[in-house]
Amino acid sequence: MREFYSEHKEKTDRILFLIFVTAFVYLFFSVFFIYLAPFFIGLIIALIMEPLNKFLSEKMTFKRWVSSLLCLLLFIAVLGSLGAWLVGTLVRQASGFIENAPNNIAEISARMNEANSQLQRLTEKLPDGWYVPNVEEMIPAAFSIFVGDGIRTTGIIGNVSDYFLNILLGLVSAYFFMSDGKKIFAYVKKNTPEWIQNQTAQIKKGLTRALGGYFRAQGILMVMVGIISVIGLLFLKNPYALLIGLLFAVLDFLPILGPALILLPWALISAIIGNISQALGLLIIYGIITITRQVLQPKILGTQMGAHPLASLMSIYIGFRIFGLMGLIIGPSLLMIMIALFPDKN
Repeated sequence: MREFYSEHKEKTDRILFLIFVTAFVYLFFSVFFIYLAPFFIGLIIALIMEPLNKFLSEKMTFKRWVSSLLCLLLFIAVLGSLGAWLVGTLVRQASGFIENAPNNIAEISARMNEANSQLQRLTEKLPDGWYVPNVEEMIPAAFSIFVGDGIRTTGIIGNVSDYFLNILLGLVSAYFFMSDGKKIFAYVKKNTPEWIQNQTAQIKKGLTRALGGYFRAQGILMVMVGIISVIGLLFLKNPYALLIGLLFAVLDFLPILGPALILLPWALISAIIGNISQALGLLIIYGIITITRQVLQPKILGTQMGAHPLASLMSIYIGFRIFGLMGLIIGPSLLMIMIALFPDKN
């Protein structure tokens, strides 16, 4: 056994490291993520702001805690401005909807009553024991089929107070990661087994390249979804096509949500109020987005990450089966690590 290990030490260590990382990722997202989510978000914020933080602390000679505070305030300002713009836009649109609410509610109610009457007549023609549910029963069922997993997953956020607490913890932890990141990572490195450090050092370059390719691929897919959405909504003569298309592009990056969260209920409501052409148009947009993403995602991911499209497709499917919707991100991430560990030398 020792002779075999000595002869194949490099490959054996890489396989063991891959198993270790896979087990760690599984335990992290399946067990610990609910407790560590704010700090994980803080780490992501710190990594995003690190280039600016490094520039301010090294080139502009700011003290590290000052540059970290400035980066955090800038992040909050940008995020707050985008949030205020989005909320303001939604409020203006909601105000217009509320003004016409009485007419919309009356029309929806009339359409639903008409649909229920037709379903009741259909039930009467069926054999005994057969039952056709009414519209009020169909809507929650249809909604749970398409976005039920997303609803259950987002349920971990908890109530509003927990939500704001998570935001606060995320921002505070982001500051500490930015100001004391070197100390934190040095401590982690000091207490990490040497063989893990060696494997991490060997794959760092390949993993950075693969990670950059992954985000480039997601960016390409987001742009494609945005373009499809805007063009489709323009055909439907929607006055907010650009804004809604941008929203769909952002949602497309989040597997928990996705454009289906808006498109499917919107299409259903349009059908209920009698706007069949709009309902069909929205379903067509959703179908094109879904087909485009499912067909092109493996190819784009494979090209950008340096993996075969079949490997990308397998990572997406296996990740989804193991981790659920989060697996759409976790699966390709593990594939990136595998690519970095076992690069193609041809």
